[in-house]
Amino acid sequence: MVLLINPKTTKVNELNIEFFREPNTGLLYLAAILDLNEIFVEILDIEQYSHLNYAELDKVIQEKLVGHKIFGITSLTNTFVDAISIAKIIKNNDPNNIIIFGGPHVSFLYKNILERDYNKEKLIDFICVGESEYSFLKLVKILKRINIKYLKKAPNFEQKINSIEGIAFINSKQKFKYTGNQTNLIDLSRLPLPARFKLSPTNYYYSVANVIVNRGCPNQCSFCSRQKLFKTTRLRDLDSIAEEIRDIKSLQSYNFINFYDNINYNSAFFKDFCNLLKKDNLNINWGCEIRIDNINENYARLIKEAGCKIIATGIESANKEVLRRNFKYQDPNKVKEGIEIIKKNNIPIQAYFVLGLPGETEESFQETLEFIKKLPLDENDKINYFMATPYPGSKLWNNYDSFGIKIIDHEFSNYDCEHIIFETSELKKNQLKSMFKEAKEIESYFSNN
Repeated sequence: MVLLINPKTTKVNELNIEFFREPNTGLLYLAAILDLNEIFVEILDIEQYSHLNYAELDKVIQEKLVGHKIFGITSLTNTFVDAISIAKIIKNNDPNNIIIFGGPHVSFLYKNILERDYNKEKLIDFICVGESEYSFLKLVKILKRINIKYLKKAPNFEQKINSIEGIAFINSKQKFKYTGNQTNLIDLSRLPLPARFKLSPTNYYYSVANVIVNRGCPNQCSFCSRQKLFKTTRLRDLDSIAEEIRDIKSLQSYNFINFYDNINYNSAFFKDFCNLLKKDNLNINWGCEIRIDNINENYARLIKEAGCKIIATGIESANKEVLRRNFKYQDPNKVKEGIEIIKKNNIPIQAYFVLGLPGETEESFQETLEFIKKLPLDENDKINYFMATPYPGSKLWNNYDSFGIKIIDHEFSNYDCEHIIFETSELKKNQLKSMFKEAKEIESYFSNN
């Protein structure tokens, strides 16, 4: 009945990042919610078929459409164009198919997207805004009870949709409607476990499972939209995390678990989390994403004893003014100390840097490169350099004038942190291009060791 679709994203191996080897976890939660409510659901991960050409992929999608009338498509900014292409295939197959979009990109641009789509191709029937596990379920339950062919003409249809918070759509009078922001934020500990049993390993091996331990973010970085998307920061309880770990192990398909995101912002939780992994004999290969300026000797030792195999951390820049202007409140000296402590405990590090943020100059970039050279990194560590990107919902997107940036690339497919999307008053495209090449040489040095 329901097919959930994950569009193709940038190939993981091309970026040499260890942490993103399964579909958007949100789709797995949606599938779990539907399955729990006895609604037949399948997942189509386009990444499984990344080796196919367009014609071959079109054939696969056509085959997967059989038996489904409701389609949920998730969309990041850089996958939005591909998501629209998939929607075209679905509507061409049957104009009465119902397409529901969700994900970060459409959660911030839902009005613009719906109005533009309605005036052009009429592909998108609904958008689920923000956290969608329960709003999507309620919407599907309503759609199941309606003759989809006469969807928007059904008695009390709009009234029924208005009863669900977080739904955007064009009504039967061709007017945009939004049912309002969700008032009750989701308790992560009460969600069912992500439905990984719905994934097929065909052509694509899901080697890394991403386990969400929180939503939201206490930080205010200019280039991130998480704090806007999830409103408040919420932690998941340890019992539900342990249950998910055991579920992943039972599948016997994964060789690594990544715990996401910024799991040490609450020091008490982080300590209990490490003790859980240490004491419950869960015996897993795992890594996590943390703020490394918060690490001390005791926590590093605890992480090591809990079996951590790699730590990822966002450093972004070593220039204090660049960090300040982009609301990244961390001290480069504390970052260096944290890395030294982690390396003293023989834990590999994957460090993320961002080029071209407001305030960046050729001098600040060189300062960051010198900073990297002085870090105690070895052949087990990785550096990833990304181009600053103004994602919808971020401060860079919402306040680009006040940041003094000029967006020069409006093609969403390029919003993958690998393309130059904007210039600043300090740096033009040619300068950024040259600097990014140098940054990628540093990245390659660590990748090839």
